[in-house]
Amino acid sequence: MTGSTTACPVCGSDRFETLFPDYQGRCVTSQMFFIDGLGLENRCCTDCGFLYNAAGTRGLGAAVYNTEVWKPKPQIMNYSKGVKTSHQKAWETFLSLADLPESGAVLDVGGGTGAFLECVHRDRPGWELHAIEPGGGFAELCGRVPLASAHNAAYDTLDLDRTFDCVVSLSVLEHLENPLHALRWMHARLRPGGLLLLQLPDFDKLPGDLVCADHINKMTVPYTRMLARYAGFEETGADTGMVMFYLVLRKGEPAGGPVPSRFADNLAIARRAESVARATIEAVRAAVDAAESRGGRAAVFGTSPIGSMAHLLLGCRDRVACFVDENKNAWGRDIDGLPVVGPERMAELGVTDLALGISPVYWETVAGKMRPLGVTVHVPQPDQPEA
Repeated sequence: MTGSTTACPVCGSDRFETLFPDYQGRCVTSQMFFIDGLGLENRCCTDCGFLYNAAGTRGLGAAVYNTEVWKPKPQIMNYSKGVKTSHQKAWETFLSLADLPESGAVLDVGGGTGAFLECVHRDRPGWELHAIEPGGGFAELCGRVPLASAHNAAYDTLDLDRTFDCVVSLSVLEHLENPLHALRWMHARLRPGGLLLLQLPDFDKLPGDLVCADHINKMTVPYTRMLARYAGFEETGADTGMVMFYLVLRKGEPAGGPVPSRFADNLAIARRAESVARATIEAVRAAVDAAESRGGRAAVFGTSPIGSMAHLLLGCRDRVACFVDENKNAWGRDIDGLPVVGPERMAELGVTDLALGISPVYWETVAGKMRPLGVTVHVPQPDQPEA
């Protein structure tokens, strides 16, 4: 089961820089399940700068994004106090960035289980709700909120000839074959002056996406802004401070000419990501070796792709006791057959060494919380960029 492309999905160029890793086999997805026979062939287009996996789930959309395969994972929380669900955080962020009216029609492209539209309906009950969701969250979506229309299919297969006051896209573009095509499709579904509320994982802060098979597009802030302008949007608000970035985009006029380049920006981001990804894998290796030398057990903190793939890249699955996470919704699940547990269970499982397999944004916070639990915390040590 594999898909691959030779040309940049956005600009069509066949010129690229290769990126870490070069891997074929069992791969993790963003939803914490694994698919056999996929490839990681990451590239940076030297013409427009687009960062993409030429393989992974690319070209396999219908085989992956359906009700049988695509199952929603537990909502991910952050590691700070006052924890909120990711959907509540997204809604509150958009409210802070845009003066949204009390009524209108909104289309959620990739509506998942309806958690975001539930927030919309609670605070804006006058909004008419519409959703597209090709995956396994569709049934819950339909039962969760009152929908004027719902479509259990990929966006580009629909004959949807109406327009909306607002279109929402939360963590969707990174999964699609061509994000420029998707942005143009959403642009066409907006009324004049309508808003697109866009949330994406920031590859600059989530370098582990290099090994995430279904995040076939590595979206960055500078590239996404360029692509949105090219597709015909005007930015009216933004929050780019955390691992997810948020853009509020108003429908304007599309640009002409070739796709502008963000090669320098994106290649620099990609090289930093490679350094962090390699360092994370080495932290897992160090934890496994140290635990073995002292007669203990190793564990990986976090359920992110890079931590979840490290045992496959290193061939050390039998030497890892478990995955550790503070997100209670993940407890009781497993990653490739290894249990996901809370921090308090590390002693019970004999864990002596803990590698951090999470975004660098959280390294310091999590290391400080785990050390008092009696484990040696192995924090990744990326190479320093040249001055």
